[in-house]
Amino acid sequence: MKKSSYTEATKSSLKSSSKKIKSWVKIFNKKEKTVLYCAIFLFVFALAGWSVYYYFSSTKEVAAQGGEYTEGIVGKPIYVNPLLSQTNEIDVALSDLIYSSLFKYGKNAEIKNDLAESYQVSENKKTYTIKIKEDVKWHDGKPLTAEDIYFTVRLIQNPQFKSTLRSSFQDVEVEAVDERTVKFKLQEPFSPFLNKLTFGILPKHIFKNISSGNFLINEFNLKPVGSGPFEFSNFEKDEQDNIISYQLIANDEYYGQRPYLEQLNFSFYTSEKELIDAYNKKEINGFGIFSYDNIKQFEDDKTTRVKSFEIPRYFSVFYNQTKSKALSDKNVRRALSYAINREQIINEVFHGYAREVYSPVLDSFGKFSSNDEAEKYFYSTEEAKKILEEAGWEEQDNGIRVKTNDDEKIELKIALVCANWSPLEKSAEKIKKQWEEVGAEVEVKTLEINEVQQNYIKTRDYEALLFGQEYFGNDPDPYHFWHSSEKQDPGKNLAVFDEEEADKLLEEAREIHDVNKREEKYNQLEKIITEESPASFLFSADYVYIVNDKVKGLGTQSVTNPALRFQQINDWYINTKRVKKD
Repeated sequence: MKKSSYTEATKSSLKSSSKKIKSWVKIFNKKEKTVLYCAIFLFVFALAGWSVYYYFSSTKEVAAQGGEYTEGIVGKPIYVNPLLSQTNEIDVALSDLIYSSLFKYGKNAEIKNDLAESYQVSENKKTYTIKIKEDVKWHDGKPLTAEDIYFTVRLIQNPQFKSTLRSSFQDVEVEAVDERTVKFKLQEPFSPFLNKLTFGILPKHIFKNISSGNFLINEFNLKPVGSGPFEFSNFEKDEQDNIISYQLIANDEYYGQRPYLEQLNFSFYTSEKELIDAYNKKEINGFGIFSYDNIKQFEDDKTTRVKSFEIPRYFSVFYNQTKSKALSDKNVRRALSYAINREQIINEVFHGYAREVYSPVLDSFGKFSSNDEAEKYFYSTEEAKKILEEAGWEEQDNGIRVKTNDDEKIELKIALVCANWSPLEKSAEKIKKQWEEVGAEVEVKTLEINEVQQNYIKTRDYEALLFGQEYFGNDPDPYHFWHSSEKQDPGKNLAVFDEEEADKLLEEAREIHDVNKREEKYNQLEKIITEESPASFLFSADYVYIVNDKVKGLGTQSVTNPALRFQQINDWYINTKRVKKD
Protein backbone atom coordinates (compact mmCIF):
# COMPACT_ATOMS: atom_id res chain seq x y z
CA MET A 1 0.00 0.00 0.00
CA LYS A 2 2.84 2.35 0.87
CA LYS A 3 4.61 1.46 -2.39
CA SER A 4 1.50 2.25 -4.45
CA SER A 5 1.08 5.65 -2.72
CA TYR A 6 4.73 6.48 -3.41
CA THR A 7 4.38 5.60 -7.10
CA GLU A 8 1.27 7.68 -7.51
CA ALA A 9 2.98 10.63 -5.79
CA THR A 10 5.98 10.32 -8.12
CA LYS A 11 3.80 10.26 -11.23
CA SER A 12 1.88 13.31 -9.97
CA SER A 13 5.14 15.18 -9.32
CA LEU A 14 6.50 14.40 -12.85
CA LYS A 15 3.24 15.56 -14.46
CA SER A 16 3.40 18.78 -12.48
CA SER A 17 7.06 19.36 -13.50
CA SER A 18 6.25 18.64 -17.15
CA LYS A 19 3.40 21.16 -17.11
CA LYS A 20 5.67 23.80 -15.58
CA ILE A 21 8.40 23.21 -18.27
CA LYS A 22 5.82 23.43 -21.06
CA SER A 23 4.33 26.62 -19.65
CA TRP A 24 7.83 28.02 -19.16
CA VAL A 25 8.82 27.24 -22.74
CA LYS A 26 5.69 29.00 -24.02
CA ILE A 27 7.11 32.37 -22.94
CA PHE A 28 9.89 32.05 -25.63
CA ASN A 29 9.30 33.06 -29.20
CA LYS A 30 10.10 30.75 -32.13
CA LYS A 31 13.67 32.04 -32.60
CA GLU A 32 14.44 31.78 -28.88
CA LYS A 33 13.07 28.23 -28.82
CA THR A 34 15.36 27.28 -31.72
CA VAL A 35 18.35 28.69 -29.86
CA LEU A 36 17.30 26.89 -26.69
CA TYR A 37 16.89 23.52 -28.43
CA CYS A 38 20.23 23.96 -30.23
CA ALA A 39 21.92 24.73 -26.94
CA ILE A 40 20.40 21.65 -25.32
CA PHE A 41 21.46 19.51 -28.31
CA LEU A 42 24.99 20.87 -28.23
CA PHE A 43 25.20 20.28 -24.48
CA VAL A 44 24.03 16.67 -24.83
CA PHE A 45 26.34 16.11 -27.83
CA ALA A 46 29.32 17.62 -25.96
CA LEU A 47 28.55 15.54 -22.88
CA ALA A 48 28.37 12.36 -24.97
CA GLY A 49 31.57 13.28 -26.83
CA TRP A 50 33.39 14.02 -23.58
CA SER A 51 32.18 10.70 -22.13
CA VAL A 52 33.47 8.82 -25.18
CA TYR A 53 36.78 10.72 -25.06
CA TYR A 54 37.17 10.05 -21.34
CA TYR A 55 36.43 6.34 -21.87
CA PHE A 56 39.00 5.90 -24.61
CA SER A 57 41.64 8.12 -22.98
CA SER A 58 41.36 6.34 -19.64
CA THR A 59 41.30 2.81 -21.09
CA LYS A 60 43.40 0.79 -23.51
CA GLU A 61 42.68 -2.07 -25.90
CA VAL A 62 44.23 -5.41 -24.96
CA ALA A 63 44.08 -8.96 -26.21
CA ALA A 64 41.12 -11.04 -25.08
CA GLN A 65 40.47 -14.77 -25.04
CA GLY A 66 38.58 -16.32 -27.92
CA GLY A 67 38.57 -16.56 -31.67
CA GLU A 68 39.75 -19.04 -34.27
CA TYR A 69 42.60 -18.83 -36.75
CA THR A 70 42.70 -20.85 -39.97
CA GLU A 71 45.97 -21.47 -41.80
CA GLY A 72 46.22 -22.65 -45.38
CA ILE A 73 49.10 -24.96 -46.38
CA VAL A 74 50.14 -26.81 -49.53
CA GLY A 75 50.61 -30.48 -48.67
CA LYS A 76 49.31 -32.68 -45.87
CA PRO A 77 50.48 -34.06 -42.51
CA ILE A 78 52.12 -37.48 -42.38
CA TYR A 79 53.89 -37.82 -39.01
CA VAL A 80 52.82 -35.31 -36.35
CA ASN A 81 55.63 -36.71 -34.24
CA PRO A 82 58.73 -34.63 -33.43
CA LEU A 83 61.02 -37.65 -33.88
CA LEU A 84 59.81 -38.18 -37.46
CA SER A 85 58.65 -34.77 -38.60
CA GLN A 86 61.84 -33.14 -39.88
CA THR A 87 61.34 -33.99 -43.55
CA ASN A 88 57.86 -32.41 -43.78
CA GLU A 89 57.31 -28.73 -42.94
CA ILE A 90 53.64 -29.33 -42.06
CA ASP A 91 54.56 -32.04 -39.56
CA VAL A 92 57.17 -29.76 -37.97
CA ALA A 93 54.67 -26.89 -37.63
CA LEU A 94 51.96 -29.06 -36.04
CA SER A 95 54.43 -30.88 -33.76
CA ASP A 96 55.80 -27.55 -32.58
CA LEU A 97 52.30 -26.45 -31.50
CA ILE A 98 51.40 -29.71 -29.78
CA TYR A 99 54.67 -30.79 -28.14
CA SER A 100 56.90 -28.98 -25.66
CA SER A 101 60.68 -28.94 -25.78
CA LEU A 102 63.37 -28.12 -23.27
CA PHE A 103 64.21 -24.94 -25.18
CA LYS A 104 62.57 -22.95 -27.97
CA TYR A 105 63.19 -19.75 -29.95
CA GLY A 106 62.04 -16.22 -29.15
CA LYS A 107 60.74 -13.53 -31.50
CA ASN A 108 64.28 -12.69 -32.63
CA ALA A 109 65.23 -16.38 -32.94
CA GLU A 110 67.10 -16.25 -29.64
CA ILE A 111 67.23 -19.44 -27.58
CA LYS A 112 64.99 -19.39 -24.49
CA ASN A 113 63.64 -21.78 -21.86
CA ASP A 114 60.52 -23.82 -22.56
CA LEU A 115 60.19 -26.87 -20.30
CA ALA A 116 63.54 -25.97 -18.78
CA GLU A 117 63.29 -23.88 -15.63
CA SER A 118 67.08 -23.53 -15.35
CA TYR A 119 70.26 -25.18 -16.54
CA GLN A 120 73.94 -25.41 -15.66
CA VAL A 121 76.96 -26.14 -17.83
CA SER A 122 79.96 -27.85 -16.24
CA GLU A 123 83.35 -26.17 -16.13
CA ASN A 124 84.69 -28.41 -18.90
CA LYS A 125 81.60 -27.52 -21.04
CA LYS A 126 80.75 -31.20 -21.53
CA THR A 127 77.84 -31.68 -19.10
CA TYR A 128 74.47 -29.89 -19.18
CA THR A 129 72.24 -30.30 -16.13
CA ILE A 130 68.68 -29.12 -16.71
CA LYS A 131 65.91 -28.62 -14.16
CA ILE A 132 62.41 -28.76 -15.67
CA LYS A 133 59.37 -26.80 -14.53
CA GLU A 134 56.98 -28.11 -11.89
CA ASP A 135 53.45 -29.37 -12.48
CA VAL A 136 53.78 -29.79 -16.25
CA LYS A 137 51.03 -32.08 -17.57
CA TRP A 138 50.42 -34.00 -20.74
CA HIS A 139 47.20 -33.23 -22.59
CA ASP A 140 45.67 -36.38 -21.04
CA GLY A 141 46.38 -35.08 -17.53
CA LYS A 142 49.39 -37.28 -16.70
CA PRO A 143 52.49 -35.53 -15.23
CA LEU A 144 55.54 -34.85 -17.44
CA THR A 145 58.83 -35.81 -15.76
CA ALA A 146 62.52 -36.10 -16.57
CA GLU A 147 61.85 -39.77 -17.34
CA ASP A 148 59.86 -38.67 -20.42
CA ILE A 149 62.87 -36.69 -21.66
CA TYR A 150 65.24 -39.60 -21.05
CA PHE A 151 62.82 -41.95 -22.84
CA THR A 152 62.52 -39.62 -25.85
CA VAL A 153 66.28 -39.26 -26.28
CA ARG A 154 66.77 -43.01 -26.07
CA LEU A 155 64.15 -43.49 -28.80
CA ILE A 156 66.01 -40.94 -30.95
CA GLN A 157 69.27 -42.84 -30.44
CA ASN A 158 67.77 -46.23 -31.26
CA PRO A 159 68.28 -46.86 -35.01
CA GLN A 160 65.24 -49.18 -35.09
CA PHE A 161 62.92 -46.19 -34.57
CA LYS A 162 64.36 -44.34 -37.60
CA SER A 163 64.26 -40.87 -36.06
CA THR A 164 65.45 -38.05 -38.33
CA LEU A 165 67.22 -36.58 -35.26
CA ARG A 166 69.44 -39.59 -34.56
CA SER A 167 72.67 -38.12 -35.97
CA SER A 168 72.44 -35.20 -33.52
CA PHE A 169 72.47 -37.46 -30.45
CA GLN A 170 74.69 -40.38 -31.40
CA ASP A 171 77.52 -39.35 -29.07
CA VAL A 172 75.40 -37.91 -26.24
CA GLU A 173 74.78 -39.64 -22.90
CA VAL A 174 71.49 -38.86 -21.14
CA GLU A 175 70.45 -39.48 -17.55
CA ALA A 176 67.25 -38.80 -15.57
CA VAL A 177 68.72 -37.69 -12.22
CA ASP A 178 65.33 -37.25 -10.50
CA GLU A 179 61.75 -36.39 -11.49
CA ARG A 180 62.68 -32.84 -12.46
CA THR A 181 66.35 -33.11 -13.44
CA VAL A 182 67.93 -34.46 -16.61
CA LYS A 183 71.62 -34.53 -17.48
CA PHE A 184 73.36 -34.61 -20.88
CA LYS A 185 77.04 -35.54 -21.26
CA LEU A 186 79.02 -34.75 -24.42
CA GLN A 187 82.26 -36.31 -25.56
CA GLU A 188 83.61 -32.89 -26.58
CA PRO A 189 82.50 -29.30 -25.88
CA PHE A 190 79.91 -28.16 -28.39
CA SER A 191 78.76 -24.56 -28.02
CA PRO A 192 75.56 -24.87 -30.12
CA PHE A 193 74.25 -27.77 -28.00
CA LEU A 194 71.17 -25.96 -26.62
CA ASN A 195 69.89 -25.70 -30.19
CA LYS A 196 69.77 -29.49 -30.28
CA LEU A 197 67.46 -29.50 -27.26
CA THR A 198 64.58 -27.89 -29.16
CA PHE A 199 63.09 -31.28 -30.13
CA GLY A 200 59.60 -32.18 -28.90
CA ILE A 201 59.28 -34.53 -25.90
CA LEU A 202 57.16 -37.68 -26.29
CA PRO A 203 55.00 -39.12 -23.44
CA LYS A 204 56.61 -42.31 -22.18
CA HIS A 205 53.32 -43.69 -20.83
CA ILE A 206 51.93 -43.77 -24.39
CA PHE A 207 54.94 -44.73 -26.50
CA LYS A 208 56.60 -47.26 -24.17
CA ASN A 209 54.28 -49.99 -25.44
CA ILE A 210 54.73 -49.14 -29.15
CA SER A 211 57.33 -51.32 -30.85
CA SER A 212 59.81 -50.07 -33.42
CA GLY A 213 57.87 -51.96 -36.08
CA ASN A 214 54.72 -49.99 -35.28
CA PHE A 215 56.40 -46.65 -34.57
CA LEU A 216 55.77 -45.29 -38.08
CA ILE A 217 52.15 -46.47 -38.26
CA ASN A 218 50.73 -45.94 -34.76
CA GLU A 219 47.63 -43.74 -34.36
CA PHE A 220 49.41 -41.18 -32.19
CA ASN A 221 51.36 -39.95 -35.21
CA LEU A 222 48.15 -38.26 -36.36
CA LYS A 223 46.30 -38.05 -33.02
CA PRO A 224 49.17 -36.86 -30.81
CA VAL A 225 49.21 -36.30 -27.08
CA GLY A 226 51.67 -33.56 -26.15
CA SER A 227 52.16 -30.91 -23.49
CA GLY A 228 52.32 -27.77 -25.65
CA PRO A 229 50.01 -24.75 -25.88
CA PHE A 230 47.57 -26.51 -28.24
CA GLU A 231 46.18 -30.03 -28.21
CA PHE A 232 44.82 -32.25 -30.94
CA SER A 233 41.07 -32.06 -31.50
CA ASN A 234 40.10 -33.56 -34.84
CA PHE A 235 40.94 -34.06 -38.51
CA GLU A 236 38.85 -34.64 -41.63
CA LYS A 237 39.57 -36.79 -44.69
CA ASP A 238 38.25 -36.78 -48.23
CA GLU A 239 36.98 -39.76 -50.21
CA GLN A 240 40.56 -40.65 -51.21
CA ASP A 241 41.54 -40.84 -47.51
CA ASN A 242 43.63 -37.64 -47.73
CA ILE A 243 43.59 -35.38 -44.69
CA ILE A 244 41.99 -32.09 -45.80
CA SER A 245 41.75 -30.28 -42.45
CA TYR A 246 43.24 -30.53 -38.96
CA GLN A 247 41.99 -28.85 -35.77
CA LEU A 248 43.74 -27.96 -32.52
CA ILE A 249 42.26 -26.38 -29.38
CA ALA A 250 43.93 -24.31 -26.67
CA ASN A 251 45.42 -26.26 -23.75
CA ASP A 252 43.72 -24.96 -20.59
CA GLU A 253 46.35 -26.70 -18.42
CA TYR A 254 49.36 -25.25 -20.26
CA TYR A 255 52.22 -24.43 -17.90
CA GLY A 256 53.08 -21.19 -19.70
CA GLN A 257 50.97 -18.30 -20.93
CA ARG A 258 47.66 -19.72 -22.14
CA PRO A 259 47.00 -18.89 -25.81
CA TYR A 260 44.42 -16.20 -26.53
CA LEU A 261 43.12 -18.11 -29.55
CA GLU A 262 40.70 -20.90 -28.67
CA GLN A 263 41.19 -22.93 -31.84
CA LEU A 264 43.63 -23.37 -34.71
CA ASN A 265 42.44 -24.84 -37.97
CA PHE A 266 44.65 -26.05 -40.81
CA SER A 267 43.30 -26.50 -44.33
CA PHE A 268 45.39 -28.36 -46.88
CA TYR A 269 45.66 -27.59 -50.61
CA THR A 270 47.53 -28.89 -53.64
CA SER A 271 48.83 -25.58 -55.06
CA GLU A 272 49.58 -21.97 -54.21
CA LYS A 273 46.80 -20.89 -56.57
CA GLU A 274 44.29 -22.79 -54.44
CA LEU A 275 45.76 -21.11 -51.34
CA ILE A 276 45.35 -17.63 -52.80
CA ASP A 277 41.80 -18.37 -53.96
CA ALA A 278 40.91 -19.68 -50.49
CA TYR A 279 42.37 -16.56 -48.87
CA ASN A 280 40.49 -14.22 -51.21
CA LYS A 281 37.27 -16.12 -50.41
CA LYS A 282 38.04 -15.66 -46.69
CA GLU A 283 38.17 -19.41 -46.14
CA ILE A 284 41.59 -19.05 -44.48
CA ASN A 285 43.19 -16.25 -42.46
CA GLY A 286 46.81 -16.67 -43.50
CA PHE A 287 49.41 -18.65 -45.44
CA GLY A 288 53.09 -18.67 -46.38
CA ILE A 289 53.77 -17.61 -49.96
CA PHE A 290 56.09 -19.45 -52.34
CA SER A 291 56.12 -17.24 -55.42
CA TYR A 292 57.40 -13.75 -54.71
CA ASP A 293 55.60 -12.57 -57.86
CA ASN A 294 52.29 -13.06 -56.04
CA ILE A 295 53.15 -10.75 -53.14
CA LYS A 296 52.31 -7.48 -54.93
CA GLN A 297 48.57 -8.21 -55.05
CA PHE A 298 48.48 -8.27 -51.25
CA GLU A 299 50.68 -5.25 -50.51
CA ASP A 300 47.91 -2.82 -51.49
CA ASP A 301 45.15 -4.73 -49.67
CA LYS A 302 44.17 -2.78 -46.55
CA THR A 303 42.72 -5.89 -44.91
CA THR A 304 45.98 -7.83 -45.31
CA ARG A 305 49.42 -7.68 -43.79
CA VAL A 306 52.48 -8.93 -45.63
CA LYS A 307 54.74 -10.20 -42.87
CA SER A 308 58.32 -11.19 -43.67
CA PHE A 309 60.71 -13.16 -41.45
CA GLU A 310 64.47 -13.31 -41.76
CA ILE A 311 65.83 -16.85 -41.94
CA PRO A 312 69.43 -18.03 -41.29
CA ARG A 313 69.62 -19.35 -44.84
CA TYR A 314 71.69 -18.26 -47.83
CA PHE A 315 71.78 -19.13 -51.53
CA SER A 316 75.00 -19.48 -53.47
CA VAL A 317 76.49 -20.83 -56.64
CA PHE A 318 78.78 -23.62 -55.41
CA TYR A 319 81.73 -24.47 -57.65
CA ASN A 320 82.96 -28.05 -57.94
CA GLN A 321 86.53 -27.49 -59.07
CA THR A 322 87.07 -31.21 -59.65
CA LYS A 323 84.52 -31.17 -62.50
CA SER A 324 85.69 -28.10 -64.41
CA LYS A 325 89.15 -26.95 -65.49
CA ALA A 326 87.88 -23.43 -65.95
CA LEU A 327 86.43 -23.29 -62.43
CA SER A 328 89.61 -24.70 -60.93
CA ASP A 329 91.12 -21.27 -61.65
CA LYS A 330 90.52 -19.05 -58.62
CA ASN A 331 90.59 -15.97 -60.85
CA VAL A 332 87.60 -17.29 -62.79
CA ARG A 333 85.66 -17.89 -59.59
CA ARG A 334 86.46 -14.41 -58.29
CA ALA A 335 85.50 -12.83 -61.62
CA LEU A 336 82.19 -14.69 -61.69
CA SER A 337 81.38 -13.37 -58.22
CA TYR A 338 82.04 -9.79 -59.33
CA ALA A 339 79.89 -10.31 -62.44
CA ILE A 340 76.70 -11.11 -60.47
CA ASN A 341 74.27 -8.22 -59.95
CA ARG A 342 72.68 -9.31 -56.66
CA GLU A 343 70.61 -6.14 -56.31
CA GLN A 344 68.93 -6.78 -59.65
CA ILE A 345 68.06 -10.35 -58.66
CA ILE A 346 66.68 -9.24 -55.28
CA ASN A 347 64.53 -6.49 -56.81
CA GLU A 348 63.30 -8.32 -59.90
CA VAL A 349 62.97 -11.88 -58.58
CA PHE A 350 62.34 -11.45 -54.85
CA HIS A 351 60.69 -8.01 -55.08
CA GLY A 352 62.87 -6.71 -52.25
CA TYR A 353 62.23 -9.57 -49.81
CA ALA A 354 65.88 -10.65 -49.62
CA ARG A 355 69.29 -9.30 -48.63
CA GLU A 356 72.67 -9.42 -50.34
CA VAL A 357 75.10 -11.98 -48.92
CA TYR A 358 78.87 -12.06 -49.47
CA SER A 359 79.93 -14.88 -47.16
CA PRO A 360 78.43 -17.90 -45.37
CA VAL A 361 79.28 -16.58 -41.90
CA LEU A 362 76.65 -15.47 -39.37
CA ASP A 363 77.38 -13.22 -36.42
CA SER A 364 76.31 -14.02 -32.85
CA PHE A 365 72.87 -12.51 -33.51
CA GLY A 366 72.15 -14.76 -36.47
CA LYS A 367 72.72 -12.02 -39.06
CA PHE A 368 75.03 -12.52 -42.01
CA SER A 369 78.43 -11.09 -41.23
CA SER A 370 79.77 -7.79 -42.52
CA ASN A 371 83.44 -8.37 -41.69
CA ASP A 372 85.23 -5.40 -43.26
CA GLU A 373 88.50 -7.34 -43.54
CA ALA A 374 86.98 -9.98 -45.82
CA GLU A 375 86.72 -9.28 -49.53
CA LYS A 376 83.28 -8.24 -50.83
CA TYR A 377 82.52 -9.06 -54.44
CA PHE A 378 80.35 -6.06 -55.18
CA TYR A 379 78.87 -6.06 -58.67
CA SER A 380 81.35 -4.81 -61.28
CA THR A 381 81.58 -6.18 -64.83
CA GLU A 382 84.68 -4.03 -65.32
CA GLU A 383 86.45 -5.68 -62.38
CA ALA A 384 85.37 -9.13 -63.56
CA LYS A 385 86.73 -8.55 -67.08
CA LYS A 386 89.95 -7.09 -65.70
CA ILE A 387 90.59 -10.16 -63.51
CA LEU A 388 89.95 -12.53 -66.41
CA GLU A 389 92.15 -10.63 -68.84
CA GLU A 390 95.02 -10.38 -66.37
CA ALA A 391 94.73 -14.13 -65.76
CA GLY A 392 95.08 -14.87 -69.48
CA TRP A 393 91.45 -15.50 -70.39
CA GLU A 394 91.16 -13.93 -73.85
CA GLU A 395 87.85 -13.09 -75.49
CA GLN A 396 87.31 -14.76 -78.89
CA ASP A 397 85.30 -13.47 -81.83
CA ASN A 398 82.26 -15.38 -80.60
CA GLY A 399 82.47 -13.59 -77.25
CA ILE A 400 83.60 -16.68 -75.29
CA ARG A 401 86.86 -16.45 -73.34
CA VAL A 402 89.60 -19.03 -73.80
CA LYS A 403 92.83 -19.70 -71.92
CA THR A 404 95.76 -21.74 -73.23
CA ASN A 405 97.59 -23.98 -70.76
CA ASP A 406 100.40 -26.20 -72.07
CA ASP A 407 98.98 -26.10 -75.58
CA GLU A 408 95.51 -26.99 -74.25
CA LYS A 409 92.74 -24.51 -74.93
CA ILE A 410 90.27 -24.23 -72.08
CA GLU A 411 86.97 -22.52 -72.85
CA LEU A 412 85.08 -20.62 -70.20
CA LYS A 413 82.02 -22.85 -70.32
CA ILE A 414 79.87 -23.53 -67.27
CA ALA A 415 76.95 -25.91 -66.68
CA LEU A 416 74.79 -24.43 -63.89
CA VAL A 417 72.38 -26.81 -62.12
CA CYS A 418 69.40 -25.63 -60.06
CA ALA A 419 66.07 -26.94 -58.75
CA ASN A 420 62.84 -25.97 -60.47
CA TRP A 421 61.66 -23.57 -57.75
CA SER A 422 60.54 -20.48 -59.67
CA PRO A 423 62.73 -17.90 -57.83
CA LEU A 424 65.82 -20.08 -58.35
CA GLU A 425 65.04 -20.64 -62.01
CA LYS A 426 64.69 -16.90 -62.57
CA SER A 427 67.87 -16.19 -60.58
CA ALA A 428 69.77 -18.75 -62.65
CA GLU A 429 68.66 -17.12 -65.91
CA LYS A 430 69.78 -13.69 -64.71
CA ILE A 431 73.15 -15.08 -63.57
CA LYS A 432 73.55 -16.73 -66.97
CA LYS A 433 73.08 -13.37 -68.76
CA GLN A 434 75.40 -11.58 -66.32
CA TRP A 435 78.16 -14.16 -66.78
CA GLU A 436 77.77 -14.05 -70.54
CA GLU A 437 78.46 -10.30 -70.42
CA VAL A 438 82.00 -11.04 -69.17
CA GLY A 439 82.73 -13.82 -71.67
CA ALA A 440 81.35 -17.09 -70.26
CA GLU A 441 79.17 -19.57 -72.07
CA VAL A 442 76.52 -20.84 -69.67
CA GLU A 443 74.08 -23.74 -69.83
CA VAL A 444 71.36 -23.79 -67.17
CA LYS A 445 69.99 -27.20 -66.16
CA THR A 446 66.70 -26.89 -64.26
CA LEU A 447 65.56 -30.14 -62.62
CA GLU A 448 63.16 -31.52 -60.02
CA ILE A 449 64.57 -31.10 -56.53
CA ASN A 450 64.67 -34.87 -55.97
CA GLU A 451 66.70 -35.34 -59.14
CA VAL A 452 69.10 -32.57 -58.11
CA GLN A 453 69.63 -34.22 -54.75
CA GLN A 454 69.94 -37.80 -55.99
CA ASN A 455 71.81 -37.39 -59.28
CA TYR A 456 73.92 -34.31 -58.62
CA ILE A 457 74.33 -33.41 -54.93
CA LYS A 458 74.65 -36.98 -53.69
CA THR A 459 77.28 -37.78 -56.32
CA ARG A 460 78.78 -34.25 -56.41
CA ASP A 461 78.35 -34.49 -60.18
CA TYR A 462 78.05 -30.82 -61.14
CA GLU A 463 80.28 -27.98 -62.24
CA ALA A 464 78.22 -25.20 -60.65
CA LEU A 465 75.19 -25.61 -58.38
CA LEU A 466 72.71 -22.90 -57.41
CA PHE A 467 71.42 -24.04 -54.03
CA GLY A 468 70.55 -22.88 -50.51
CA GLN A 469 71.99 -23.82 -47.14
CA GLU A 470 70.11 -23.32 -43.87
CA TYR A 471 71.70 -23.12 -40.43
CA PHE A 472 70.48 -25.34 -37.61
CA GLY A 473 68.72 -23.15 -35.08
CA ASN A 474 70.11 -19.72 -34.35
CA ASP A 475 73.72 -20.82 -34.02
CA PRO A 476 76.32 -19.56 -36.54
CA ASP A 477 78.24 -22.85 -36.76
CA PRO A 478 79.07 -23.48 -40.47
CA TYR A 479 81.05 -26.68 -39.79
CA HIS A 480 78.82 -29.02 -41.83
CA PHE A 481 78.89 -26.70 -44.85
CA TRP A 482 82.64 -26.05 -45.07
CA HIS A 483 84.67 -28.71 -43.21
CA SER A 484 86.59 -31.08 -45.50
CA SER A 485 85.10 -34.13 -43.72
CA GLU A 486 81.75 -33.13 -45.23
CA LYS A 487 82.89 -33.19 -48.86
CA GLN A 488 81.18 -36.46 -49.70
CA ASP A 489 77.54 -37.45 -49.27
CA PRO A 490 75.81 -37.28 -46.82
CA GLY A 491 78.02 -34.29 -45.99
CA LYS A 492 76.84 -30.76 -46.86
CA ASN A 493 80.10 -29.30 -48.17
CA LEU A 494 78.68 -28.57 -51.64
CA ALA A 495 81.75 -26.64 -52.80
CA VAL A 496 83.92 -29.69 -52.03
CA PHE A 497 86.03 -27.19 -50.10
CA ASP A 498 89.24 -28.54 -48.55
CA GLU A 499 91.48 -26.12 -46.70
CA GLU A 500 93.53 -27.13 -43.66
CA GLU A 501 93.43 -23.77 -41.84
CA ALA A 502 89.68 -23.49 -42.42
CA ASP A 503 89.16 -26.96 -40.94
CA LYS A 504 91.14 -25.98 -37.85
CA LEU A 505 89.12 -22.79 -37.33
CA LEU A 506 85.83 -24.67 -37.72
CA GLU A 507 86.88 -27.31 -35.19
CA GLU A 508 88.08 -24.75 -32.64
CA ALA A 509 85.12 -22.37 -32.95
CA ARG A 510 82.44 -24.93 -32.14
CA GLU A 511 84.16 -25.73 -28.83
CA ILE A 512 84.30 -22.07 -27.70
CA HIS A 513 81.42 -20.74 -25.59
CA ASP A 514 82.68 -17.14 -25.41
CA VAL A 515 80.78 -15.35 -28.19
CA ASN A 516 83.47 -12.76 -28.93
CA LYS A 517 86.29 -15.32 -29.14
CA ARG A 518 84.16 -17.48 -31.35
CA GLU A 519 83.44 -14.59 -33.70
CA GLU A 520 87.18 -14.00 -34.04
CA LYS A 521 87.55 -17.54 -35.40
CA TYR A 522 84.69 -17.07 -37.85
CA ASN A 523 86.10 -13.75 -39.05
CA GLN A 524 89.35 -15.55 -39.91
CA LEU A 525 87.36 -18.30 -41.61
CA GLU A 526 85.43 -15.74 -43.65
CA LYS A 527 88.64 -14.19 -44.97
CA ILE A 528 89.90 -17.61 -46.12
CA ILE A 529 86.64 -18.54 -47.82
CA THR A 530 86.18 -15.23 -49.62
CA GLU A 531 89.81 -15.26 -50.76
CA GLU A 532 89.54 -18.81 -52.15
CA SER A 533 86.06 -18.15 -53.65
CA PRO A 534 84.75 -21.72 -53.60
CA ALA A 535 81.28 -20.24 -54.15
CA SER A 536 79.58 -17.04 -55.23
CA PHE A 537 77.40 -15.99 -52.30
CA LEU A 538 74.21 -14.35 -53.47
CA PHE A 539 71.32 -13.56 -51.13
CA SER A 540 69.29 -14.55 -48.11
CA ALA A 541 65.59 -14.67 -49.01
CA ASP A 542 62.90 -13.89 -46.42
CA TYR A 543 59.99 -16.13 -45.55
CA VAL A 544 56.89 -14.13 -46.53
CA TYR A 545 53.62 -14.64 -44.72
CA ILE A 546 50.22 -13.33 -45.83
CA VAL A 547 47.81 -12.78 -42.94
CA ASN A 548 44.45 -11.07 -42.40
CA ASP A 549 44.78 -7.79 -40.55
CA LYS A 550 42.32 -8.89 -37.85
CA VAL A 551 44.99 -11.28 -36.54
CA LYS A 552 47.17 -9.38 -34.05
CA GLY A 553 50.21 -10.08 -31.90
CA LEU A 554 52.56 -11.32 -34.61
CA GLY A 555 55.71 -9.86 -33.10
CA THR A 556 58.16 -12.39 -34.54
CA GLN A 557 61.06 -10.81 -36.46
CA SER A 558 63.20 -13.85 -37.28
CA VAL A 559 62.59 -17.58 -37.46
CA THR A 560 65.17 -20.35 -37.59
CA ASN A 561 62.90 -22.33 -39.90
CA PRO A 562 59.64 -21.32 -41.65
CA ALA A 563 57.95 -24.31 -39.99
CA LEU A 564 58.63 -22.69 -36.60
CA ARG A 565 56.66 -19.52 -37.39
CA PHE A 566 54.20 -20.39 -34.58
CA GLN A 567 56.77 -20.20 -31.77
CA GLN A 568 55.05 -17.06 -30.42
CA ILE A 569 51.50 -18.31 -31.11
CA ASN A 570 50.47 -17.68 -27.48
CA ASP A 571 50.65 -13.95 -28.23
CA TRP A 572 48.40 -14.09 -31.31
CA TYR A 573 44.87 -12.80 -30.83
CA ILE A 574 41.73 -11.75 -32.68
CA ASN A 575 39.35 -10.67 -29.91
CA THR A 576 40.03 -7.54 -27.85
CA LYS A 577 38.69 -5.76 -24.78
CA ARG A 578 39.28 -2.41 -23.13
CA VAL A 579 40.72 -2.12 -19.63
CA LYS A 580 41.57 0.85 -17.42
CA LYS A 581 45.04 2.28 -17.92
CA ASP A 582 47.57 1.82 -15.14
